[in-house]
Amino acid sequence: MRLRLDFGLRRAIMGFNEWAVPGLGGAFFVRQLSWACMGLRLAQEVETSATPARIAEALEAFASWIVVRRGAEAESETRVQGKRKFAGRNSLSFNDVAKGGAYVTVPFRRSATRALPGLKLCAEEEARFSSLELTRDGIELAELAFASGRGLEGDARGWLKEWIGQEDKAAKSVQRTVKAALEPGLASEAEKQLVLGCVRADRRRAVLADLLRTHSNTMLGTQSGRAALLDGVQDAEHAARLATCFAFEDVRTRTLRAAQSISSTIHVSAQEVRQLAGRKDVMDAFDELGRKCDALKASVAPGAPSEALGFCEEQSGSNDLATRIASLAGRAPIVFSVIGGRIDQGVAYTGKPLVADDAYDAQETEAEPVLEVPGPLLRFRRLLKDAEALK
Repeated sequence: MRLRLDFGLRRAIMGFNEWAVPGLGGAFFVRQLSWACMGLRLAQEVETSATPARIAEALEAFASWIVVRRGAEAESETRVQGKRKFAGRNSLSFNDVAKGGAYVTVPFRRSATRALPGLKLCAEEEARFSSLELTRDGIELAELAFASGRGLEGDARGWLKEWIGQEDKAAKSVQRTVKAALEPGLASEAEKQLVLGCVRADRRRAVLADLLRTHSNTMLGTQSGRAALLDGVQDAEHAARLATCFAFEDVRTRTLRAAQSISSTIHVSAQEVRQLAGRKDVMDAFDELGRKCDALKASVAPGAPSEALGFCEEQSGSNDLATRIASLAGRAPIVFSVIGGRIDQGVAYTGKPLVADDAYDAQETEAEPVLEVPGPLLRFRRLLKDAEALK
């Protein structure tokens, strides 16, 4: 896996995620929300010391295991994780995946924590997933998932309650009704319609969903495509904030390119910062970054995260280039070592292409190609596509 970098901008990234698609959190497919709601529902019904968060993670882990058991066809499935851990396993118990770190470091459940209240599937936003309380819609989504295998032999809810309650019981064969309730590709039409209803309950999201039907990711990577999208956004504040999100994405893209120019140069040996500042490829990369930073500062919407503004001030084209190079390298200490005016390889330097980190990225999946489109818009499109709303 390639190292993902946020350059100390994680809080800003989170803030701009909410600006771009209000209430979406990290949701990008229907069953991600269903698993979370099912976990909260089952936590009220099963005698166990496991937290709702652990139960929800166990459900998504079990769903992933079901898919991974099929072999090669699971490789391209981005809606499951744990592919390495589950490869070759012929059984799985609740305890196998409910212990900290036993499944994956960043489960899909974590990125649903903000989406559930944002989409009104839970009552209020909470810092901890286990403190969330399902609304009527959240309960209904869980129930629809449990019932999605209706007509098949078996009882998904009862089977899962037994699997959770008998913590060390290793399941080897899985009923078809359980597969229907859990597999990411088997979300029922009723689940999809409920999620779409929750999405469109917010006028800003509804308008954006309609616009994404006619504005492809490729279009949104161009200035004309962005302008066309923004012209269609009816809420003035949302339009201004979305424009800032595009400007911030430009900054993030150029930041990665500038860091890559440093990384490529020190691949053979450490370099003096002043030497780096004299290289054309480094100068060009930082010149472009400086222009994008200055553009964001000039057009930023009110209330933008201070971390983003501070970074743009730091990387403004009006500042000394050598200082900017050292400053950016210092924001990625695991990749770069900055000592005495020299930049060397850090402890995690690999020489592989650098990748931008998003707070909601699943760590087990390879990063998507850089499209210069804010991550929330990409996730929103995937959610709409999964719910069959972009036909």
